Amino acid sequence: MWKSSPTRRQFMIGCSSAVAAMAGSRLVGLSFADGTPSTAPSLTNAGRASDLIVYVFLRGGMDGLNLVAPVDDPDYIAARGVDVRLAEKGDNAGLPLANAPSGGEGRDFRLHPKAAALKELYDGGHLALVHACGLTSGTRSHFEAMDLIERGVADMKDQGLSTGWLARHMIAAAQNGSRDLVPAIGTSDSPPVSLLGFAQAAAVNDINDFSFYGDDRQRAALNQLYRASGNDGTGLSVRSAGAKALRTIATINSKLACDDKGELIPYHPEKSATYPENNDLKGPLQTVARLAKMDVGLRAAAVDFGGWDTHQGQQNYFPTLVEQLSNALAAFYNDMSRFHDRLTVVAMSEFGRRLKSNRSDGTDHGHGNVLLALGANVNGGRIFGTWPGLATEQLDSRADLAVTTDYRTVLCELLARRAGNADPAAMFPGFKGYQPLGVFKA
Repeated sequence: MWKSSPTRRQFMIGCSSAVAAMAGSRLVGLSFADGTPSTAPSLTNAGRASDLIVYVFLRGGMDGLNLVAPVDDPDYIAARGVDVRLAEKGDNAGLPLANAPSGGEGRDFRLHPKAAALKELYDGGHLALVHACGLTSGTRSHFEAMDLIERGVADMKDQGLSTGWLARHMIAAAQNGSRDLVPAIGTSDSPPVSLLGFAQAAAVNDINDFSFYGDDRQRAALNQLYRASGNDGTGLSVRSAGAKALRTIATINSKLACDDKGELIPYHPEKSATYPENNDLKGPLQTVARLAKMDVGLRAAAVDFGGWDTHQGQQNYFPTLVEQLSNALAAFYNDMSRFHDRLTVVAMSEFGRRLKSNRSDGTDHGHGNVLLALGANVNGGRIFGTWPGLATEQLDSRADLAVTTDYRTVLCELLARRAGNADPAAMFPGFKGYQPLGVFKA
């Protein structure tokens, strides 16, 4: 037992469990800007100008031409084997969609048959699609494409940018007076590149494990060290960062429902929403929903859903991925029904797949893709963008669906119309000529 105030060395030795708790709670890489607890209106309060933005990244290069496609296009039919394309009838018959993108009038655009839940949202006016959308640089490298998109740029020379597009927006919002306790999260082990540079972004992989495992003595020791600590030499106040970390953990844990024995009560979604089992999106989306309902000021969440790199045997993997995405998004949207006026979900991938299927019953890295926008303030039931056509001379590099909508156009409109950003183009260096498509309501 310490007989006097613990030194840093004593703390590192005697309170190692507390440090481990932070690591286990996904607090690795987490830092907080100096400040006091938020007094700003939160998601649950009326009058907030900014939506909760949920950014779902479909990592691996999702095949947009197997998710949403003109099933009667002869170029589409000729380029793909029956197992990797949607059809007008039979086992792979797509779900008919009202409306078509500009330039695609007269074509029969359909949604993958495993996306019935998304079809319902589309028909109900809550889901919009943006086709032939993506990164204009045309790289076929997963790592380059993901990095560029998450940084909000299109040119390789901008890969060294030190912040992500969502981080820049959150920083601008913070400068306007927001002091929320947990304004932004990533649901992976560490915050994603899109939130890079926003000091208040937290990585919350599992909200049930977002805990401090030390005892009261260790907590007191931490607080004593924070009171004695100044600046750590990097410009970050050790005292404020550590204190806020402990306060955040305590606040979230105080809002977790427990039984009379102190055991956590399983989460019960609202509106009888049923999250599908054995679904990689279930946990992350439930984490977002639970934090949104805790009134801690959540305004941005970045969610990853991988596995879309279908070079071979696409028919064995793609339908399952589509079904998981469709059912999980529908469950989350139902669970969040009382927040619909303050919720917008955007789902996109780093690039699409080539028009022509390969000899392994798969598709290789391509270019243009489809983006999904979900919310009560989305102009749903429509396919936005300009359809470039699938004839060889209409393809990018004579191989891929051409990009006719820069992905930043959609994200700019999202920030301007749903997140209250007065200068959204400034969040995307090098992007010029922003013209909204009308995907989102003002």
